[in-house]
Amino acid sequence: MISASVAYAIISRDPKTSLDRIASQATVKRDADYYAENINKVKDVDDFLGNYKLYSYAMKAYGLDDMTYARAFMKKVLESDLTDPDSFANKLSDQRYKQFAAAFNFNAPKPDAQTDAQEDDLIDRYNASFTDQEKQAIKDTDYYSAAIAEVQTVDDLVNDTRLRTYVLKTFGIDATYASKEFLRDVLTSDLNDPNSVVNLQGGEKYQALALQFSFNADGTVNGSAQTATQKNTVMEQYNLNSSTVIIDNEIFPDIVYTTKAAADYNKTYYESKIKTITNVDSLIADERLTDYIKAAYSLGPSSFGTDLSDTALKQILVDPAYANMMDATAVHQAFSFEADGSVLGPDGPQSDSLIQATSVNYMARYDDEAKAAIEEIVANYKTRMSDTRTMDNFSDIDSINDFLKTNKTGDLDKTNDDLPDLYQVALQAYGLTQEEVSKSVMRKLLASDPYDPAGYVASFKDDRVTQLARAFNFDGEGNASIQLQALSPAAMAKYATNYKSHVTMLMKDGPLKDKASKDATEEVDYFAKTMESVQSLDDFLEDDRLTGLILKSVGLDPKDYDEETLRKIFTSDPDDANSYLNTKADSKFKNIVADFNFDTAGNLTRAKLGIVQDRGALDRTQDAYLQQTLETQEGETNDGTRLALYFARKAPDITSLYSILGDKALFQVVTTAYNLPSQISSMDVDKQVALLEKFVDLKDLGDSKKVDKLVKRFTAMYDIQNVTTQSPALQILTGGG
Repeated sequence: MISASVAYAIISRDPKTSLDRIASQATVKRDADYYAENINKVKDVDDFLGNYKLYSYAMKAYGLDDMTYARAFMKKVLESDLTDPDSFANKLSDQRYKQFAAAFNFNAPKPDAQTDAQEDDLIDRYNASFTDQEKQAIKDTDYYSAAIAEVQTVDDLVNDTRLRTYVLKTFGIDATYASKEFLRDVLTSDLNDPNSVVNLQGGEKYQALALQFSFNADGTVNGSAQTATQKNTVMEQYNLNSSTVIIDNEIFPDIVYTTKAAADYNKTYYESKIKTITNVDSLIADERLTDYIKAAYSLGPSSFGTDLSDTALKQILVDPAYANMMDATAVHQAFSFEADGSVLGPDGPQSDSLIQATSVNYMARYDDEAKAAIEEIVANYKTRMSDTRTMDNFSDIDSINDFLKTNKTGDLDKTNDDLPDLYQVALQAYGLTQEEVSKSVMRKLLASDPYDPAGYVASFKDDRVTQLARAFNFDGEGNASIQLQALSPAAMAKYATNYKSHVTMLMKDGPLKDKASKDATEEVDYFAKTMESVQSLDDFLEDDRLTGLILKSVGLDPKDYDEETLRKIFTSDPDDANSYLNTKADSKFKNIVADFNFDTAGNLTRAKLGIVQDRGALDRTQDAYLQQTLETQEGETNDGTRLALYFARKAPDITSLYSILGDKALFQVVTTAYNLPSQISSMDVDKQVALLEKFVDLKDLGDSKKVDKLVKRFTAMYDIQNVTTQSPALQILTGGG
């Protein structure tokens, strides 16, 4: 038998060769191949526990082979929610059980078509979409105002995509089907000539367009392309057309989102037009005026309780008794109409002061109906996406088919039938239209992998489409799935727990440690919340708090790793023996990179995911199995070698001296290395810790060189103390794993 010192020196000098030797053994290779081929064919935890070959392999890998018989106990471990501090595995003092549970997906989140975080993000985008469109309209109008003044020929306008699109949208013409050549012919047509292109082929929209420009027949201008009045007319019409329809009602008038610019134009129109009204019928005939009055005096459905008809408005304006009955006396008093509808007095329907009062009301209330409608739409979206069932909302969104159902067919609630459907809300949230993404296209998008760089979603080359697809979780069969995240919940729980342990491990009990623990909890809360929104390696690396927590959780100093270095590590190919990860980076990064669902380009990927065990966890399980087998086989020759290898493996994860006291194998290595008497185990626990503090610095256990030095000291002392082969090490390790 060779000595423990020699055996450990040989193995530690080139551990890969030793592990490769173990891996090449026929039995080991056969078991490893079987495990890799079959672990993700397992249907559930009972299926796993019932397959002894898989189950025993995994138990040995995590040093739990002495507990293989306890299937009921291990089922409770595997089904534990590691994000819950009160779960079964988290309450066990032996960390191996938690590590074992984290290696599998038996407590993975339930399928959810859209998580709460995804829903909140979509709703935030939906709410913001209207103001975003408003801001874009302002930008487009500013551009138009400046650029049109520089136009000297018709080609200057036609060849400027932004100008051309602005003009066409103003008059409700689809830019997709409007050729430059035809637009040029329209703009240079003579509206007074019945045989001109615009009169023969253009139609009303093109005629209205041509009326607002002053191009000569040859495409030139006399001074400018538009008069001031024409320019203002185009910009006004554009902003009015930019008012998005929020609810497309079948019976009642649509509810639109009126922008501030459109409201200003409406105000100008009202104040100039109202003085020209000579009777109530001419007012009622002007929809723009009646809409203005309804908004100014809160006569819309959200505030008035019903959508006021024009007939009812007319009665309110001419009949004080009816106005009182309708609780609209203030409206009646704001106007001066006789009972027969004629104007009372020389000031017209309103005096200057009443016009001003009406406009003040309008500018304060013009978007009230829109806001109320948006709130109603959001509430309906949340209700239909909710897992909570009610008498009206009887079905969950468990598939793409469920999601694409209309409000009419998706529930029994009739009050939401005119509201936008789920699909329509989603499109609006991401700035898309039904013309751009039809229902059939939406179905294909949602069933595709939005993280596949060569997939259907990526083929659109449109970030709006990509973000839309990533807002939902459906599998290739169209069923609800789980959200792809940079880190799994179990992995996040692992890093959070390790972080707390590392930041407080060298501190004595007291106010300072209490504060550090509180700060650590706040940092962990930030980590858990922020990681949910990480969509790429860039997102992760840009946040020092996220990278700092990960590094500190494994005993690495964030100051030693700048963003460029971390990027090299995360974008390395783990399967390439010569990659930066495998040649230059600390060995701890191998597990970190495996835990993150990033590909080598830094994008989220499903390629690392498994049904029962993700790729990183599978690789770690097989590596751990090889390590356990190496330690077992070395222990058959020399128990001291097994103890040495075990301590070297465990040392980086030790964050408390109490962990050493609770592990007989670790305790024996320390007491042997420093020649401490065996009687110390009968001392008070706190006194034992105080004694160990004189010999073991927890900070040193994260330094591989210092650990190696300690282990070599142990093997030397072990060889001196064990001249013969009698040693209790094998018995200790069998129970201490």
